Amino acid sequence: MHKSFNSWVHDLSTREEIAELTTVLGSTSDAAYNEITNAVTLAFGLPKFLQRCLAGEFTIEHVLAATRAVKDVAFEYLPRLDTYLGDRRADITLETFKKSLNLKIAALVPVDDRTELAEKRRRVDIMTYPDGTASVTLSGPAVELNAFYLRIEAFARAIRNGNISALTDENTAGFEVADQDSIAALMFDIATRATPQMTIAVTTHDTTTGESATKEIALEAGDETDPTAPITAAAVDRTAQATQREAEEAANNGVDVKTTIKLVMPTHGQWVREQAKMMVTVPYLTAVGKSELPGTFSDGTPVPPDVARAIAGESPTWHRILTDPATGTPIDARSRSYYIPAEVRAPLVGKWQSCTAPGCTRRAETSEVDHIIPFDHADPARGGQTTFENLHPLCKPDHQAKTDRRFSIRMTEDGAVEYSFTRGVVARMYPPDNPINSEHARQVENYAHQLPNLLDRKKSRGSRKSEPNRGKVWNDYWDSGDPPPF
Repeated sequence: MHKSFNSWVHDLSTREEIAELTTVLGSTSDAAYNEITNAVTLAFGLPKFLQRCLAGEFTIEHVLAATRAVKDVAFEYLPRLDTYLGDRRADITLETFKKSLNLKIAALVPVDDRTELAEKRRRVDIMTYPDGTASVTLSGPAVELNAFYLRIEAFARAIRNGNISALTDENTAGFEVADQDSIAALMFDIATRATPQMTIAVTTHDTTTGESATKEIALEAGDETDPTAPITAAAVDRTAQATQREAEEAANNGVDVKTTIKLVMPTHGQWVREQAKMMVTVPYLTAVGKSELPGTFSDGTPVPPDVARAIAGESPTWHRILTDPATGTPIDARSRSYYIPAEVRAPLVGKWQSCTAPGCTRRAETSEVDHIIPFDHADPARGGQTTFENLHPLCKPDHQAKTDRRFSIRMTEDGAVEYSFTRGVVARMYPPDNPINSEHARQVENYAHQLPNLLDRKKSRGSRKSEPNRGKVWNDYWDSGDPPPF
């Protein structure tokens, strides 16, 4: 009785069934789960309400609002909620319907149950939009998230008013707060640009007298010329060990020494560095400042050209990706080993963008790479090569379902990954085209207009097809003093 329809559906639905349903619906995996959950919740959890809906008393929006509201409510409370919905007035607005139902749920479900559910729902999601913006959603206990919001808001107001002395012991004489359009914009900067600061606390405890003392040592920046440079894990480890040794040498007999690494949040914004890996594809002409084509994140979301150039300029690692001029889809990269090297994984991520299973939206960047024909470890030359024709990204659950033979996969001649399910449904998943890369190919073909200072060189060297040193184009613009990045 403690189960809910949402957990019931997720427990009983197999990965292959969801993938098959998404093929029929043309939807995502999450949407397929929602369709099933809404249906079983309405049919088996709210039968009285269902009869009123079938009689035309409520709209489909009321149906969806009700099923979404109760999908995580335990079975033991559903009969009373169904009775409530079966008797209540129908001539109310949708917002009133939602609010009253939520209040009824809050009145029925014990606080402990709701708190436990909120704890289970703790998560962070991101949604990206075609205009280059995105939204991050934090789900979890309302009290904690309200406190989080108010804390950042108070922090933003203090910074905007210049009252930050109570928030930091650092010298803020040279610190300036940029003019912000609103408190909300400053809250965004605090939430996204702050990075943890580290200190090492050395605690000595005299076992004879019982006295303890703690001394904190601030970790210095990794680069003295750049105070915002990231502090590496190796530097933290070296400093901690050196501090421990010094404290032990200075301590008397019978004194225990303990070293603790502490993290605190700074009170002034710093750009996030080395917090996570982020793959951005930047067209060559954009990178050298001769085009305003946007870059793309690994999921295909566009990145404004100036931002893409800035990211590329700061990136420690570059990979060259060749694309089909017509579709913009990355073309082949290969390796002779089972291990997927970065120069193969990066274009593969750019090619597929997400897990290839029907309906799955897991990013290819965080998915596993599957050999469609298994790699022959005894004799790699016999088959199962690490090439684009035999590789595709699969998230861990779908990869396991494939390993368990819950569906079969093959690569078609035209480059699609074909899924065959046990009920006879067949789905062909094609890599997405990339209009940005296609346009870039067109601009490269006409790069005499994009790179006028190369026009004479191009004429003197002949056509592109016969030119043996096309790579020299990079050398004309790569002025960092180092070789080109590939």
